[in-house]
Amino acid sequence: MQYISKPLFMPFFIVAIIIAIHILLYWFSDTLTKNKHTYYFIIQGLIIFIASFILPKGSIVLLVGLLPILIAQSITIFHQTFKVVFVFSLFYILYCIAIIINYDLSELPKFIPIFFFILIIVSFYSIIYNRQVNARIRMQYYLNQLEFAHKKVEELTLSNERQRMARDLHDTLAQGLAGLIMQLEAVESHLQKGNAVRSQEIILMSMEHARKTLRDSRVAIDNLRLKSLGEKDFREAVIDEINKFSEATSIPVEYDIQAIYKLNNLIREHSLYIISEGLTNIAKHSKATKAKITLNEGNKLLYIAMEDNGIGFSDKLIGKQPGKYGLLGLHERVRLIGGHINIQSNHDEGTNIYVKVPLNGKGYS
Repeated sequence: MQYISKPLFMPFFIVAIIIAIHILLYWFSDTLTKNKHTYYFIIQGLIIFIASFILPKGSIVLLVGLLPILIAQSITIFHQTFKVVFVFSLFYILYCIAIIINYDLSELPKFIPIFFFILIIVSFYSIIYNRQVNARIRMQYYLNQLEFAHKKVEELTLSNERQRMARDLHDTLAQGLAGLIMQLEAVESHLQKGNAVRSQEIILMSMEHARKTLRDSRVAIDNLRLKSLGEKDFREAVIDEINKFSEATSIPVEYDIQAIYKLNNLIREHSLYIISEGLTNIAKHSKATKAKITLNEGNKLLYIAMEDNGIGFSDKLIGKQPGKYGLLGLHERVRLIGGHINIQSNHDEGTNIYVKVPLNGKGYS
């Protein structure tokens, strides 16, 4: 067995230590250099240059194997052409000097093509790799942003769901109880007049109304929709609401309702709620002796008008009185179907509510 002689072993050992230092600097380059990248490349170049003179016969392997890697690294670290050219020029000069000293000037033309060939391959691979890394980083960033947006959407969805539940509870419990109270007040009025037959009729109606309110409340609590209005003619549904209102309050309602067949289910449902809420407000607050409802279409718009001759109010107070959510609910309903609402009211001059809703569902402008 042959052993490596001590004079030959020492250069290999020293070069191994130098290359280990080079690898450590390369591995921790981001942490160690920070804003001193130029010094990093100078030091790394000198380490390779020194190692090439310790092993002169193996210098070509060290130079061609390590210098292109550092040049490719400079492309990814520096975003300025001047600095990349500086690093390339420095390492190219060191390469030429080492080749001339270790091999002779006549050998330089043979080794320059090898250097550029390896440099092109390493640079191409480095650029592709870093693009993939940057794409992955960007994708992770977008995923984080998407997750953040998803949380925001969940928060907004929860908020909108709470508002929807508040509207549904108002449309079922509040309106149902309000209608029941109106019927009981009518019973009291007829009893005072001695009209027991009419009182009994209204009591029976009140019982049925209470049962319906209970059913509707359960549907709302279970987050279900009422029976689709598409199964029932919209004009008939509006007239039913008017008849119930007149029977419960004895307030005559003049109406002019056009038959409309182009409404989708969403507009049908909300429009009927708007009319029902308007009638409820008339009964509860207006002290009116008559009312009028007009419903027609034109220019791809649905027009709803509700008028009464009651005591009126200041329209500046809409949404500002605790517990008074009827008119605020009207605004929300109209907004949900992309419509526009105009409420006109003054003291002792009655109240007029005008609603425009686009039949195409694209919003009113």
